[in-house]
This record gives sequence, C-alpha cells and structure tokens, in this order.
Amino acid sequence: MASVTLTGVHKKYPDGFHAVRGVDLEIADGELVVLVGPSGCGKSTTLRMIAGLEEVSAGEIRIGDRLVNEVEPGDRDIAMVFQNYALYPHMTVRQNMAFGLKMRRTPKPQIAERVATAAAMLGIEALLDRRPRELSGGQRQRVALGRAIVRDPAAFLFDEPLSNLDAKLRGETRTEIAALHHRLDATMIYVTHDQVEAMTLGQRLVLMNHGIVQQVGPPMEVYTRPANRFVATFVGSPAMNLVEGRIERGRFHAPQIGAGWDVGAREEGPAVLGVRPEDLMPAGGSAPVFATGQLTVVERLGHETLAHYRLGSTDTVCIARLPADGGGPPPETAPLTIRPAGLHLFAGDAAAVRLN
Repeated sequence: MASVTLTGVHKKYPDGFHAVRGVDLEIADGELVVLVGPSGCGKSTTLRMIAGLEEVSAGEIRIGDRLVNEVEPGDRDIAMVFQNYALYPHMTVRQNMAFGLKMRRTPKPQIAERVATAAAMLGIEALLDRRPRELSGGQRQRVALGRAIVRDPAAFLFDEPLSNLDAKLRGETRTEIAALHHRLDATMIYVTHDQVEAMTLGQRLVLMNHGIVQQVGPPMEVYTRPANRFVATFVGSPAMNLVEGRIERGRFHAPQIGAGWDVGAREEGPAVLGVRPEDLMPAGGSAPVFATGQLTVVERLGHETLAHYRLGSTDTVCIARLPADGGGPPPETAPLTIRPAGLHLFAGDAAAVRLN
C-alpha cells in the first residue's frame, strides 16, 4: 500500500468551469478517507484525477513517492470500484475477477489463488461460475470489490459504490467495506454524498463544496466542531438548527428568542447561532429559556422522536431530538433550552466558535 498526496490540485475545463480549486490533502498509508459533499462539489473529479481518468490542470498528485500527473491510469497501481459495477456481461464472476491479472500476464496459479482468496473473503465462492445477469445488485458489487482486491494495489478508489443498492444492502455492504479495510490495512479513498456512509466509514472526512475543501478531520470532530455553516448543515441528520441574529453586549439577540441568550464576551455584529437537535430540549426546573416553541410536527422513529417547534411568533422552525421513552408525547407549547456544550456561533460563513 502507499500514501496519496495532493498539492495545490486544480481542475479547470475548457469552458471555464473550475471544478476543483486548490486541494491540498495528505492520505496516510493504510488510511480510509472519505470525500463527501453535495452533487457537483468536485469530489468525484478529485478521485478521477487521482485515478488518472481526468487530467490535472495545476498542482501535483503523488502515490507513494512517485509523481503520477503524467502516468497512465493503468500504470498508477490503483484499483477503482464504480457505482455501476462495470462488469463484463459475457464473462463469469471468476473471469471478471481474474481479467486484470490476466492482462498483466500474472501466472495462472497465482491468479487462481488470488481469486479464491478474494472470493472467500467476500463470501462469493458459490458465485464464481455465474455471469453478472444471474446476480443481484449486492452480489455484483461484491464481485466488483473482489476484482479490486485481487489486484493488491497501492490504493483503492471507491466512486459512490453503494448508490445503486437498496437501504438494507447499502448498510450490509458498508459494513463489509469497513471490515475489508480493517483486514487489508489498505489505503482507501471513498467518495459519497451520503453522510451516513461518510460518518461510519471514514477515519477522516474531507468535506467539499464548490470545488473547495471546507474541512478535514475525524468524523466526530467534524460533527461536533464544524468549520462553517456549510459543514454544520451538511453533516448531521436532521441538520443543525440555525437562527440568524446579532451579538450585542455579550448576548445573542434574534426576534425568535425574545430576551436573547448569553454568549459571553464576543465581537458584536451579525451572527448565526447553531444548535444540534440533540442539544435542544424542553426546559425544566431552573434551566435558562432559549425560546418558546409551538409544536408543529412529531416524527416517531422508534429509537427516538423528532419534535419540530416553531419559535415564538416567527416562521423559524427548530428540531429537538428527544428520547422515544421520554414519558409521553412532546408538549404542545414549551419553553426550550439549549445544552451549553452544544451551542455554536457562526460569523458570516467562514468562522465558527463552539461555546462550551
């Protein structure tokens, strides 16, 4: 396996569209990094530049110590898994998995051994003599994984590989990929727009938007300390609640929250207060009141309840994540409070401060 390093990488197309803007990223040998962001953010383009399927407009890409900007895709020692499986329909599973090794003139006994090992690892030994049309979507994705594994590459690249699977299969295959990484100790770069995949798979997340890296860090660091409003609202389901207002004399003021909320010695001016749904709750006892909420929607999800509250007399709605066994239905009208460790302030769209 090998590290992957991107230095000042740009991708600009002839029509002037600037898809990737100055990406700097170091992926350690054996690390599983997830590139995540909305459609069109540049994550797949970045992956394709690493693979050599897209030319780099500026900057450098290294796999290990080798500069690969001008190296052909087939010579980069990488294996790529696509969302559409890309299996040869006229070949059996065994032949599909062996094809890349055969093209590299790997000895037949070694091919047979690698295919058998990968098939056992993925639990598809019984499928080796079938053709892709005889397989389910989940089985086809396992074959695509097996074809990558037998290569024993310097790095694995995954381009939204679970997009075509149903929810149950996505969960199962996601678990298999995590176990596969643990077993192989392989360098893996995984692209997805699904934040659940990103949070559960990645050792580090790379959040992208408009071709720019917004934040890099371990999943829980990104979740608990988002760098800006984009990260705060993209990571987390439901998204972080945001209330726009101003800071004046150490208090955050907004029409939705009446008397304001103490934020300490902060620079005065426009600001946005953010709070995760799990940190917003009906106030009890002597807890300070953030705002009065009018219940509009209740979502019962079995393990939890999501209560939607309209704040004051405004149209602003915030969501509170409550335990399912909270002792009855959420109150129709309730004073709401915020868990202090869950309070965030955003100035403009660039700065974020967690107040705890």
